Amino acid sequence: MNTYKITNLTNQLGRRDSKYNSVVDIEYIDNRAKKVAKVKPGETVFLSVQSLPLSVHRLRVKNVITVSEVSAAELRKSLEASKPKPAAKPKAKAPRKPKVSKKAIAAVADEASPKETITTKRTTKKKTTE
Repeated sequence: MNTYKITNLTNQLGRRDSKYNSVVDIEYIDNRAKKVAKVKPGETVFLSVQSLPLSVHRLRVKNVITVSEVSAAELRKSLEASKPKPAAKPKAKAPRKPKVSKKAIAAVADEASPKETITTKRTTKKKTTE
């Protein structure tokens, strides 16, 4: 069995093209059962079959998909790269200080400092015309 890498290129077509950003259906036979693989725009699918089906050849001629044969080593390498990496363990954070309200801070500040009263005078000057 051969492994083929099939990439959908409809996202690279012109905007006025009828196939722009369309999902491509690839029909193939696997163990006497007909299967369909849906390939989204810009997505890559690996297909292991004896020979490429006629639907794939038609799409390749229309420049909707690209097809390349892949070796087993390249297939393993690409599958390992596409696997999600395990999330790193979060670092232990320092314990947070409890929140203190502004009123509590103001009350502590009032008790600690002597009370002073500041008075200001505001005067206005009126302009008169002579």
